Amino acid sequence: MARTFMDDDMANWEAYVSGGQPGSPKVSRIFFLCLDSPMNRARYIEHDSGSVAEAERALIEMSDDDLRAVLADSVVND
Repeated sequence: MARTFMDDDMANWEAYVSGGQPGSPKVSRIFFLCLDSPMNRARYIEHDSGSVAEAERALIEMSDDDLRAVLADSVVND
């Protein structure tokens, strides 16, 4: 499940959940990809639940304002 939204600078972003190996530090991350600038590196946050299903549910329930706030707190994917 992916969501698209626009940031404060009018750039379009796609947000989606990616699950890693359970128990690993990379489990249940919400990723952000800038659709208007493919050279812009992906960003992410780790969902506190550690559950892909919970992270997807949270993503569905977020408003666009929530997504902009979470994007502001995200880090560049390394």
